[in-house]
Amino acid sequence: MDDLSEDEKVAVKALERQGWKQGKIEEILSSGDEFTAQELKSGVKLYGFTSKGRGKDISKSAYWLDETSYKNVKSKFYKNGHWDKEGVKNYLALPCYNLANDVNRVQVTQSTTSVSAKIGKATELIKYTDKNGYTTGTLGKIMGGGGHQVTVSPSSLKQLSG
Repeated sequence: MDDLSEDEKVAVKALERQGWKQGKIEEILSSGDEFTAQELKSGVKLYGFTSKGRGKDISKSAYWLDETSYKNVKSKFYKNGHWDKEGVKNYLALPCYNLANDVNRVQVTQSTTSVSAKIGKATELIKYTDKNGYTTGTLGKIMGGGGHQVTVSPSSLKQLSG
């Protein structure tokens, strides 16, 4: 946090104003680059991929897609009525527990400054085990990232149904 680029400094100031704690700010900075601050108007919808039956916790989730980013992901990974879930996970660098088989929708309730970033490459360790006990052992997985995410103050969001 001592040797930040100019765009990271802008992001830190905006994230602090949003009320994020230092640890979360460091996590957000490490998840991407090309940070910009953008104004979002009340009524704007944001989207977040999640596992079906496990909605995103608005009070803790710092990673959302704005309309443009969501349409970009949909154009790449939604074909013939089905999501390419693995493609979504790689493009958005989603953690292994996120199955990317549901989309959570929220709405901005008051005009606010968001922090936008290009999602960076991420790695994780995974292990596949079938019902008969066969296992691959622990494998490293690289997710290329490349999508765009926005972060806003949780107090500026409300859950939308459906």
